[in-house]
Amino acid sequence: MGDYLPWATAHWQNIRRGLLEGNYCPLPVQRVEIPKPNGDVRLLGIPSVNDRVIQQAITQILQPLIELFDYLFIYLEF
Repeated sequence: MGDYLPWATAHWQNIRRGLLEGNYCPLPVQRVEIPKPNGDVRLLGIPSVNDRVIQQAITQILQPLIELFDYLFIYLEF
């Protein structure tokens, strides 16, 4: 994560443009196999740091709106 801020600063204009124009394409997730005690494996997908930062930013913007709509529709019975 330490290298992310300089990388993101250098690439921010292209990232922003892709997000605003709707053509941002996230990188494929990295697949990791986590062993289970019974011998099976559980597949885990790890997104790139940049994709995870974008996901979190979108969540932080949308979450309050979703909670407001939940309140309006559930408690005020719209």
